[in-house]
Amino acid sequence: MKKGLILFVLAIFLFSSFVSASISVQKVEKSNVIIAELNNPAIFDFIIDSNAPDTIEIFSLLGVSMSPKGAFDIPMGKTTVEVKAYPKKELRERDGFLTFEYQIKHANGLYKDSLEVKIVSINQAIEVKPFNLKPGDQNAVIQIKNTQNTDIEELSLTLDSEFFEKQSMLSLKPYEAKNITIALDSDKIKKLSAGPYVVTAEISLGKAYAKINGVLNYLERQGTSIKTDTSGFIVRTSETVKTNEGNTIVQDSIEAKRDIISRLFTSYSVSPAAVERNGLSVKYLWTKELKPGESWNVKITTNYTLPFLLILLIVIITFLVGFYSRTNVSVSKSVSFVRTKGGEFALKVRLSVRAKNHVDNIQLIDRLPGVTQLYEKYGTRPDKIDMPTRRLFWNIPRLQAGEERSFSYIIYSKMNPMGRFELPAATAVYEKDGKMHEVLSNRAFFASETANSDEE
Repeated sequence: MKKGLILFVLAIFLFSSFVSASISVQKVEKSNVIIAELNNPAIFDFIIDSNAPDTIEIFSLLGVSMSPKGAFDIPMGKTTVEVKAYPKKELRERDGFLTFEYQIKHANGLYKDSLEVKIVSINQAIEVKPFNLKPGDQNAVIQIKNTQNTDIEELSLTLDSEFFEKQSMLSLKPYEAKNITIALDSDKIKKLSAGPYVVTAEISLGKAYAKINGVLNYLERQGTSIKTDTSGFIVRTSETVKTNEGNTIVQDSIEAKRDIISRLFTSYSVSPAAVERNGLSVKYLWTKELKPGESWNVKITTNYTLPFLLILLIVIITFLVGFYSRTNVSVSKSVSFVRTKGGEFALKVRLSVRAKNHVDNIQLIDRLPGVTQLYEKYGTRPDKIDMPTRRLFWNIPRLQAGEERSFSYIIYSKMNPMGRFELPAATAVYEKDGKMHEVLSNRAFFASETANSDEE
């Protein structure tokens, strides 16, 4: 009997030693959102079911650090392990969903699966929603909401608007919203007119910082909210939307003013009920009866394209006239075709220098095109010829106001160029009131196929 029992136990031991350890994993999402500017992890519960005691290690090879780190033991059966995933900085720089593979190393090999996390910036994780404010209210209420499935701890918040300034510190659970109540200064509110007002929330979370805006509607006494949107510069559009937020029928109105010039370029989405002229301004009035919850709008478009173009043209002409009037010396350059006995290609170049005011020490500089040579038996011989740079220099001691000097020379080439042959602009350097100035001529060119010269 004892011998049979011993053999039975030994058989069970030998059978279990040949059974390979294996695992299965069930993933439970706890917080799968990662804020891009921070290093907060995505958190999951892994329910690991093993058919035998084992030693495992959880890791990823795709730029994601996993916790717990290193190998650890699990018993046979189901074990719940909290796993945290930390994507590297490069992966956190893009918004959206990130799917990556993770592995679990165990006694019998590797278990592979994937996880999906969501990456958002801090301004996507926080929503600022001011509640409407009515005349006579003593407090303003601002709702701060966590829009993501992640815990936000120790959020520093500064709220600023025309009505109040407030600093606060709060923590939010996933999708949690908290209301902040702020006392109002009644004397300050009396000076403010009804309409929409921007509430700016400056939020700091660790090293992350962002500005988020919300709109607080300051209702009229009848309970009408006003929303005005203006856009454009040349074509400027202004739209006013009014909504009856109360529970009674109201006779509402919208007013707009234009001067006698801008009214000529203005159109309206709805014809005004009344037009009143007063001096140089014109007032337009629209009226409408609004039921509770009803909205209406008026869009005003002013197109300044035509006056803008006229003003721009005047400015350009004024600039060009002023620039030209400030130039003391002008240089012009022209070319003409010259027929030669030998059939070479030749051009006559003429340079004219004219002074608008008295100037001294004028030096006129021109340059020979690369394929040409100077015909030195004609025209005004230059005072200096610099062959390495192919430049020609003429010196003029002085010019009186209105005085003009002309120089001409001939260039030739054994090559007969086809098409447009362009000559570089000439330069005049002169002295005026002890200062040196420089001015360029026009560029001259010759169209060989037409045997005519022209200028730019």
